[in-house]
Amino acid sequence: MQKFTLGQIDEIWRQQQQREAERRERIRVAMAESEAPLREELAEVVIRLNDTHARAILREHKGFALAERRDSYRTSLSILGQCIQDLLVAIDCFETAALSDDSGYFSPGGENHWGRTERRIQKELFATANAAASLVDHARRVHKLHPMPDYETTRIACFGTDGLHEFVIGLRVALHHLHAVTAGWNIVQSFSEGTSTATFVIGKAPLLRVLDAYADRFGSGRKAMQTYIDASPEQIDLRSIFLDYRARAMRFHGWMSKELGSDALVALRDYDALIRRKINADKLMFWKAMMGNWLRNWKTPPDPHKHLARYLTPTQLEEAYGLPRNSKEQVDLVIKYVDRENAIDDDLRNQVYELFERSPTDVPSSSDGSAP
Repeated sequence: MQKFTLGQIDEIWRQQQQREAERRERIRVAMAESEAPLREELAEVVIRLNDTHARAILREHKGFALAERRDSYRTSLSILGQCIQDLLVAIDCFETAALSDDSGYFSPGGENHWGRTERRIQKELFATANAAASLVDHARRVHKLHPMPDYETTRIACFGTDGLHEFVIGLRVALHHLHAVTAGWNIVQSFSEGTSTATFVIGKAPLLRVLDAYADRFGSGRKAMQTYIDASPEQIDLRSIFLDYRARAMRFHGWMSKELGSDALVALRDYDALIRRKINADKLMFWKAMMGNWLRNWKTPPDPHKHLARYLTPTQLEEAYGLPRNSKEQVDLVIKYVDRENAIDDDLRNQVYELFERSPTDVPSSSDGSAP
């Protein structure tokens, strides 16, 4: 057998790495030159690559640019939803505490309670206004890359022309750049109905002062913002504002999300499918390696029943254990619930059958929580 020096081994390794890099470059060029949907031969080659290299090459796919902007848009949309929810929950928590007979919220020494609440509301208002502005930018970036013919008409139809949208975006400009407009609490009692409500409000007067003092900082939305403020009561209710704004935003972004899910976007659909196939292929490879090790190298493989509670809901567990223990019917049901992407192939399914067949056939006591 020929022996190699360390220097020779290093050179062989270097040449091998060079060949692999050149091969990946050929694949990258082929990807850049290919229209969507990708031909199956090229798709298979990419899917078999290391995940890091595959992701880098898939950046050349015709659907990548829109997918990247779409994903950022989706993230921004979810953040706005969470911010509005957090703001509304904070207001609701204040109302519960403020109207409780035994909370001591406004009793002597209660300043710390409502002081923290005011700061919390202020923080959530700041976050929500910034999230709304961020989502506008992300939506526009998607529309710029993939123009949607009804974008402007749908936006106006969903958000309206009363200036609410511009008011929310204007709050972001004011809070982020110009003036810390404060939100104060307000309690309203209806003696005729015997009810009370508590919420947080922004004064109309300070908003008008900020708008006048920094007129040039609010851009094209200044006029609509002014219209909305002029039509508002002296104390503008934050809860009402953002319940209304959330409903309008969800209508528009529901439409936009549906547009981005259209089958007409062939390149985007093909890119998404390739990403799913890559993820599934990597999962398949991982589980086959694990199963092969357990079944061939372990005298006693792990008992799958001890781990099912990590992957199935209590209802799914109950359904699974309603079938004969370790039967193919039971295994198929477990796979159905665990393998949501249907990535499994026949080889892995047979390995799972064998893993269950080699597990204990007796039903364990309920104390370990693994089975009923």
